[in-house]
Order: sequence, then structure tokens, then C-alpha cells
Amino acid sequence: MNELIESIFADFSVDGVNIPVTFMYYEGHDEPYIVYMNVDMDNSLSADDDLVGYVTYYDFDVYSKGNYNNIISSVKALLKQNGFIWQPSRSSQDLFEVETGYYHKTLCFAYLKEEENNG
Repeated sequence: MNELIESIFADFSVDGVNIPVTFMYYEGHDEPYIVYMNVDMDNSLSADDDLVGYVTYYDFDVYSKGNYNNIISSVKALLKQNGFIWQPSRSSQDLFEVETGYYHKTLCFAYLKEEENNG
């Protein structure tokens, strides 16, 4: 999944600003930036007492020193185009981190995966 997500966000930019998107932790100094991670999985499809498919959930944390609404809209649209489903009930409210001066919002998305046949 990380390869899929990183290919979706290759050369991601909003309003002419390139936005780095990295797994779990961002070590750079660019701003804004996004980190993503897998947070949960749910059994969802089974047949003949075997798992056929499942839903995996990913959080995308948007960090910005300013208004991030255009970034959030762009992330939602891009992920939706690529088969992800936004999960508003698993996403965060608007946050501000006093220590860093970053506005922060977590967006949660679900993605349906088919279980690979290992038999």
C-alpha cells in the first residue's frame, strides 16, 4: 500500500507549492507537509469460512503554518479518484500545536483490499 500511496502523491502540489508526503515521519524542513500511516484493518468480506477481502484504514496528517483548507480538499479529491473513501467519523477536528506553530488535521481514509490467495 505504501507504494500505491507514494505513487498517488508523486509530485503532489497545491496552489503551486510542492508538498512532501512521507510514511510515518517527516525529517525535512519544507512546509506544509503530510505524513501517512496505516491505523487499522477490518474483516469485511468472507466466503466459505475464509477471508476474501478487508478494509484497511490510513491516516493522512496535514501540517501547515497557514490555512490548509485547499490542501485538505486536494488530498480528499486525489484519494477519492484512486479508490479511497474518506471516513469523517475517524478524522480529527482542526488542531493547532502551540509548541510548533503548526495547524494540523488528520484525515482518515478506507481502502478495500482483496485477500491474496496463499493456497
